[in-house]
Amino acid sequence: MKRILSKKTGVTILEGLIALGLLALVAAGTFGVLLSVSRKAGSPDIRESMILAVERANEQLQMYTPSLTGLANSSVPSELQNGLCGGDSSPLSTGTTHYINCMLPPLCDKNKSSFSYTTGTEKTTMTIPFSTQYGANGLVSGWGGSSTATVRSIKFNITCNGFTL
Repeated sequence: MKRILSKKTGVTILEGLIALGLLALVAAGTFGVLLSVSRKAGSPDIRESMILAVERANEQLQMYTPSLTGLANSSVPSELQNGLCGGDSSPLSTGTTHYINCMLPPLCDKNKSSFSYTTGTEKTTMTIPFSTQYGANGLVSGWGGSSTATVRSIKFNITCNGFTL
């Protein structure tokens, strides 16, 4: 019986503290790596944000096309009457660089980033393979041919924190 009572089993306080310290170091390292991975996976990268900004600007510029055909400019919302960022009386004028820095993604540093577009025109030939016109008495005429049209082209330039798209 004395042998059982005299045999000391268990962990000393010093051994327990060392084991807890090592466990804390391993847990902190693992937690740091997991947190870093979750941040990287959760937020969009700069390139995706830049592409979304260009798509949004392109969609808003499409509202200005009725004014080019002679229709009233009333179809454009009042906040966009003076361009996408204001202060631009002719947002689709050709040969001019239009700055739209107000549409930069939020993660871009305003001092190191810029966003603009340039509008140009190109002549292109479109071919209509065959078209038929019907009248009240049936087939009236059929024709096919080509036509030259002037197409407006828009080139976007966006730089965000040193990255250019």
